[in-house]
Amino acid sequence: MIGLNNGRTEQYDSSEYDREREVQAFDDSKAGVKGLVDGGVTRLPRIFLHNQYVAEMKSDSEIVTKFSIPVIDFEGLGKSAVQRADIVRGIKNACEKWGFFQVVHHEIPSIVMEKVIEDVRHFHEQDSEVKKEFYSRDVTRKFSYNSNFDLHKTRAANWRDTLSLVVAPNPPDPREMAEVCRDVLIKYAEYVMKLGDTLFELVSEALGLNLNHLKDMECAKGLVLACHYYPTCPEPDLTLGLSSHTDGGFLTILLQDQVGGLQVFHENRWFDVPSLPGALIVNIGDLMQLITNDKFKSIHHRVLATNAGPRISVASLFIMNFQEGSGSGLYGPIKELLSEESPPVYRETSRKEPSKMAGSNNGRTQLVDSSEYDRRSEVQAFDDSKVGVKGLLDAGITKLPRMFLHNQPVIEKKSDSDAITKMSIPIVHHEIPSSVMEKVLEGVRHFHEQDPEVKKQFYSRDVTRKFTNNTNYDLHKASTANWRDTLYCVMAPSPPDPEEIPEVCRDVLIKYTEYVMKLGFTLYELLFEALGLNSNHLEDIECAEGLFLAGHYYPAFPEPEFTLGLNGHTDSRFLTILLQDQIGGLQVFHENKWVDVPFLPGALIVNIEDLMQLNTNDKFSSVLHCVLAKIVGPRISVACLFRMQFQEGSESRLYGPIKELLSEENPPMYREPSRNEYVAYLYNKGLDGTSLLSNISNYRNSDRL
Repeated sequence: MIGLNNGRTEQYDSSEYDREREVQAFDDSKAGVKGLVDGGVTRLPRIFLHNQYVAEMKSDSEIVTKFSIPVIDFEGLGKSAVQRADIVRGIKNACEKWGFFQVVHHEIPSIVMEKVIEDVRHFHEQDSEVKKEFYSRDVTRKFSYNSNFDLHKTRAANWRDTLSLVVAPNPPDPREMAEVCRDVLIKYAEYVMKLGDTLFELVSEALGLNLNHLKDMECAKGLVLACHYYPTCPEPDLTLGLSSHTDGGFLTILLQDQVGGLQVFHENRWFDVPSLPGALIVNIGDLMQLITNDKFKSIHHRVLATNAGPRISVASLFIMNFQEGSGSGLYGPIKELLSEESPPVYRETSRKEPSKMAGSNNGRTQLVDSSEYDRRSEVQAFDDSKVGVKGLLDAGITKLPRMFLHNQPVIEKKSDSDAITKMSIPIVHHEIPSSVMEKVLEGVRHFHEQDPEVKKQFYSRDVTRKFTNNTNYDLHKASTANWRDTLYCVMAPSPPDPEEIPEVCRDVLIKYTEYVMKLGFTLYELLFEALGLNSNHLEDIECAEGLFLAGHYYPAFPEPEFTLGLNGHTDSRFLTILLQDQIGGLQVFHENKWVDVPFLPGALIVNIEDLMQLNTNDKFSSVLHCVLAKIVGPRISVACLFRMQFQEGSESRLYGPIKELLSEENPPMYREPSRNEYVAYLYNKGLDGTSLLSNISNYRNSDRL
């Protein structure tokens, strides 16, 4: 389900949806998000829908009361050396542990701060035809406005419009600026430049350097203002004002109004940064982390959409000086901060190198060059090797290849310990012998750990083969790969010739699936009884006829916080019976939280899939689940998925809500897709954090609430 909360489902047909066209039409309107609100929009256009549950991003109220970013008072800055030393210590502590702090008594008059917020609002709320004169994606323009600088590249747009102004080193002619905010932006920028000089001096001292060191590196020469306008959002649970990110420059000074919504990722949690009257928020950027050789941290932050507002903020970003002839143009770790114990973590990067800090999670930042990175080539080379992630580990890899890096801090999926005690999923005493269960886990492990040259015989993406092995079935479509290898075996209704199954796991796979088929029939009978139906619906729906086995292998990895074993997803067939070993890592999204599913000896885990939700007309729910990467392992699991039949002649078979479950009070939630139509949706979608049912729902948005 796309961005679903409270049972809401979107009706979208992936085969008809043209995101590029919708994005272009939105951009061509030049009205921004504000224009959508003015037009009376009550439902989010699809380009703004975020795949992951936005509800899970809400901060924990207990965390908010326990933590707050440091507040540093500049009032005594020029009064005594002792007070200055205290301020320097406070900045050092904040930059090392938080990457964020708030500053009060900073000498920018409150009247100027209030005026800049007011006039930025006036710019965004002026007549749209006047505002359109400044709408542009021309990066050479020094004063421009648009919605989402990465609109044409990102998978999900943010609910935000932005006015951008290049302040230094070469500001625009004042006549190029909109009159409604011209004077106050010029005045505010003058104050920010002075405050920036002070901050860079204090940060230099905090690093044990001469107070002019960072200014001599021209860290204070380049300044850009980003004046954000976050309109009231009709569906704030389905989008973000600003996605999780780190800033790419040296230092950011942020002025925000009283609406709130800013969150910072600290100690593996998101928490709110409340508005503090008269305060400015300062945060470390990626370039500062680079030149300090990781002594000071650039931290993930974001802005939640809200149904209160609009929210106004002005971010002043100190960036590289792009003026011709400015210095050497090289930025690398400061030599005075290096030693044998602290060697350089990063190479030097030039002003002209279009580089971007990516994959920064939990304090780690990788300097990657977007102009040189070719994801398609990396994916193809990995796939051609046929060794999977196990092969990478065997080769001694210690850093994740970029194709596996997830943009969001994966650690945020860690579950709530209180919630763990409230939820239990497994079934026990199911008549599958423990010896068979242990043997199938062992057989799957032996397959994945056998000689790579033997294993390569089975590595394939040919979906007509009944036994295959590969890494990530959606490897060439997904934006990020998962840390997992998988063997696949079609077990029913037409299993492979036993000779097609590798000897190392052949006998136990056949034996185990015989037991699973029997258990599947028992489960279906119980489920239909729970629905008040006769068990003959088993034959009518044919939901116990097709069985597909996936034997997953999740190698241990030293940096599990940067990737996932398996993305958040819902299963797309009828029913899954999962056997997992003792390593753990499986999580289920329940009551807006990720909840661990602990290992229980002898137990099997059963989950409802999308087709069962369709058949039961939403009486039973298919739920998001994921698998975390682990520092211990390997983790082995065997998922048996009961699915549609793929025998000759079943192509046009229709699947829809069971008629006996429908009534005037309970009309059909879904139309009836054919087998081929449903399968096409399945393979086009991949593991993108959404439910396949969004494509076949009879309802859209809040119609279903």
